[in-house]
Amino acid sequence: MAELEYTNAAARKLEDMYRTGDVIAQRVETRRLLKPCAGETVIDIGCGPGFLCEEIADAVGTSGRVIGIDVSQDFLSLATSRNHRSFLEYRFGDATAIDAPDQSFDAAVCAQVAEYIPDVDRVLTETYRVLRPGGRALFVATDWDTLVWHSDKPERMDVVLKSWEAHCAHPRLPRKLGQRLKRAGFTVAEVSTFPIVNLTWSTSTYSEGLADLVRSFVSAQNEIPLDVLALWREELEELSSAGNYFFSICRFMFLACKLG
Repeated sequence: MAELEYTNAAARKLEDMYRTGDVIAQRVETRRLLKPCAGETVIDIGCGPGFLCEEIADAVGTSGRVIGIDVSQDFLSLATSRNHRSFLEYRFGDATAIDAPDQSFDAAVCAQVAEYIPDVDRVLTETYRVLRPGGRALFVATDWDTLVWHSDKPERMDVVLKSWEAHCAHPRLPRKLGQRLKRAGFTVAEVSTFPIVNLTWSTSTYSEGLADLVRSFVSAQNEIPLDVLALWREELEELSSAGNYFFSICRFMFLACKLG
């Protein structure tokens, strides 16, 4: 299976996407559900460029501690370059083999990471292992079948999105995530959805950045001619200019607890 690779260029593009209002709002909802408190120790599994870690660190304060782990050195470099908090630390780390003792953390967050890891059950059991009794974890995942992207060339859009589906190991993970969490030992406390809807195309929207990631990934698969991909992207700009742009996708948020 092909996988999305976060090279330096891709990492910087994703960093830009994380600055958009759409993803900022998603982080607000993530923090609302996780409820990080002063003095807590929290791990962000697959921290990416570190924005969520920074916000959680502000919530736990100097009496707490936040650790962000990721397998991308490019992401870690971006996150570390902005970090000025002594109680926030970034480390290279594998979600399927977390380098931390049992019962190390009060809370954990894993946002849009588990769906990219083939051994997703190992991610869940490792998260459970490092949580203290009474701790909680928030998993955020996308069901890519919820993606609706309007096009006047629907056949072309279908072909592009079908090729894009291979970018992650579990494109429909939310459908069975509740079952998997229970098998890992968790109690599922709450499940909610977070929609992203764009009616315009601009650098301030999530979908503009996503389009570049899609085009880059799909072109590397050598399944669709580059001129077809260029026309696909050009149409999105044209639809927006004409007032006919529509994009939506849904995140699923699972709050799970480790009962004492």
